[in-house]
Amino acid sequence: MIMKRSQRSISSILRFALVTGVALLLPVASARADIGPKPSMEFSFEYEIEPVPIVGGQLIECEDAACETGKPLETVGPQDFACTENECSSLAYGYAPYHKLIIEFEDQTRESNIFTKQASEASFSVTVSETGLEVEEVRGGAGSCCSGLLFTLVIETLVASAYLSLFRLPRAMLGWVPLSSLLSLPVVWLVFPQLPLSAGLTVALSETFAVLFETGLIYLVARRLLPLKHVAALSLLMNGVSFLFGLALATLRVL
Repeated sequence: MIMKRSQRSISSILRFALVTGVALLLPVASARADIGPKPSMEFSFEYEIEPVPIVGGQLIECEDAACETGKPLETVGPQDFACTENECSSLAYGYAPYHKLIIEFEDQTRESNIFTKQASEASFSVTVSETGLEVEEVRGGAGSCCSGLLFTLVIETLVASAYLSLFRLPRAMLGWVPLSSLLSLPVVWLVFPQLPLSAGLTVALSETFAVLFETGLIYLVARRLLPLKHVAALSLLMNGVSFLFGLALATLRVL
């Protein structure tokens, strides 16, 4: 009897810890990133003058070709624009149609021409003159969609397996976890970033969609095995963990 009570107490503690973990993951997830591929820009600099170290800079995002209402790329989680002494790079959930660089060098600040971006992972050559910058896209990198998708499926399936084991729930529905992600992730990665929304709102809406879609699909096929509360908690936990992994990977990439 004492052993049974002890087991119940341990189980209750584990459940409380898991629910608390989910609650803590949610605010982090809403402001961060998933593991999926994100558009990026890499800028290398060529000098018509004596090379000058870069101090800092901004990537201006514009909706109009004249860039009259441009704003600096918003920093949200791994979305950012950063420079070293010799090069600059950015990562984003989605870019505006037009862009302009404002780079602070040790001698003065220079602005670039207004330019566009064709490749998802694009590289640019920046020619530095005495008075300005000339930006030209030179090539596009290979997409990272497949690797991001595989990584996400593995992580979320492992999380689901651990959750089912912890609560001693039927494992028959485990195969539906990667399928639900396969159906939701293309929308999250490819559709929402194209919407004319701020980065924060894009993340909030896309990840809310992912959680609701996966909850609905898994519950539809496994409602006889799992109650809705477990399906919802499982979906939140899977997405929360993948967010944290994505944040770490994307931040390392920007750095």
